[in-house]
Amino acid sequence: MSLKFVTLDVFTTKPFSGNPLAVVFLPTDQQLTQRQKHILTLEFNLSETIFVHPVTDPSKRTIDIFTIECEIPFAGHPTIGAANWFLCQSADKNAVPVTSLITKSGEIPITIQDAQSGTVAAKIAHNTRIHAKRYQLADLLYLHPTLKPYFPAEGLETIFPLFSIVNGMSQTFIELPTLSALSAVSRATAGDLVSTSDHLDAGWQSGLICVYFFVRDVDDEATGQKVIRTRMMLGGLEDPATGSSASGLAAYLALTEGEAGGEYRYHFVQGVEMGRRSDIGVNVKVDSEGKIGEVELTGSAVRVSEGVIAVPEV
Repeated sequence: MSLKFVTLDVFTTKPFSGNPLAVVFLPTDQQLTQRQKHILTLEFNLSETIFVHPVTDPSKRTIDIFTIECEIPFAGHPTIGAANWFLCQSADKNAVPVTSLITKSGEIPITIQDAQSGTVAAKIAHNTRIHAKRYQLADLLYLHPTLKPYFPAEGLETIFPLFSIVNGMSQTFIELPTLSALSAVSRATAGDLVSTSDHLDAGWQSGLICVYFFVRDVDDEATGQKVIRTRMMLGGLEDPATGSSASGLAAYLALTEGEAGGEYRYHFVQGVEMGRRSDIGVNVKVDSEGKIGEVELTGSAVRVSEGVIAVPEV
């Protein structure tokens, strides 16, 4: 038995840029086990693989999201990739329009923003938290010693915020002064991770903490606009596009620098240093009480390959 699949590059309109995603279509006559899905994910060896369930409600599509380690309830680039596939690339043009994705994190409304570019939007779940503790510069330089030249010795008391967009998806935000500093970022020494138990508030110590580096107000030649350039490190891993981290940073900036009732748009460019430029949009609405009212992640995707893959025997 075999399954159909496609691969997409997400947060880009150019093949071999952005963040790759495998999309596997589950059969109607056989259920795959978690073990089989994990084996298939390992075979693709991408940061994420999604499994699309057979249609039960024509306006909704259910997806499972796997990393090479485990199944996860939500991730940004699989969500945008799935939304782009169903809204812009699916062969069934006469089908009922898909209006939402059903994930383990809940239902995610999706829409087309620009049909020509394939830009789609997904309103993601959020339950934000700015944690009481701060990440220390000394700890950062232990993991990323290549950044020492960019932090003066008299600034060793520098601290960085820790933030969760939802419980289990957390980041520490490291603002850097220049693109030279961003280019100097290396993978974490020995692949170490930032400890959730040492840094996150009680009741929030699940998942992992991404280290999200950013530089503001960068003149972007591709768009002619100001963008926020970013890189994400998770121990020894660098990701070319991280929708959840971009959503977290946008929500954090809107909360700490915005105003109640405000609406804010952010354009993040990630993956340049890897040769896989990714363009990530995040729109944030702050409600009248100064809390996050809406987080909308936007981006596009392009098909790179398609075929069939065998079902693992277990």
